[in-house]
Amino acid sequence: MQKFDRNEVLAAIAMMAFGGIWLYIGLDYAWGNAVRIGAGVFPVALSLILIALCVLLIAKARSARPLVFSLHVRSLVLILGGILLWALSVDVIGFLPATAVLLAMCGLADPASTWRSIIGMTVFLCAFGYLVFIEALNVPMAIIGG
Repeated sequence: MQKFDRNEVLAAIAMMAFGGIWLYIGLDYAWGNAVRIGAGVFPVALSLILIALCVLLIAKARSARPLVFSLHVRSLVLILGGILLWALSVDVIGFLPATAVLLAMCGLADPASTWRSIIGMTVFLCAFGYLVFIEALNVPMAIIGG
């Protein structure tokens, strides 16, 4: 007989029921079309993702190996700090400098990153963000300076 983590299975079943309730509620909302999606797509998609993750949790709980989880505080602080710093500084210093700082902080969150990869990623993603958000989508944001 195979051992399993009973608490984890019960928690997954409870979350699966929660996902099922939102799936049922989401099916009553309008779906829209491919060009303009309706309000029902988001809750249904999230509910299906939650249910799928719960199925994976139940399968994992039935395995003999425990899941090893570690929290990387440095990465968490750098990424969340970068996002917060971007949000606070984009109106003051502009899109490109704020994005460069964000991407550099996110690059530093991975200890395996090299300066060359961080700089390359920053240059490419700043250019890509400029083309998408400033040029293509016409987001009213200063490129450099507030």
